[in-house]
Amino acid sequence: MNDQLKRTLEELHKELRRLGPDNPELQILQEKTAATLESGEHLPIVEELQDAAEAFEVRHPDLTALINNVLSALSGLGI
Repeated sequence: MNDQLKRTLEELHKELRRLGPDNPELQILQEKTAATLESGEHLPIVEELQDAAEAFEVRHPDLTALINNVLSALSGLGI
């Protein structure tokens, strides 16, 4: 995992922790983001992030922007 992707995932993880205590969907995504950071394997989270970006676009625009940043970083790696 390159440094830019790791920083972007950490930023997303931090935002999910802030928003997630009352939202089970965000808690699940936060746990998956943490697992991705720990394992360094980012393929399993791509589809989850794409679905989340769609689902949270209106309710959480800042979160959607962070998710899109992670997806862009993954795309830059050819994933």
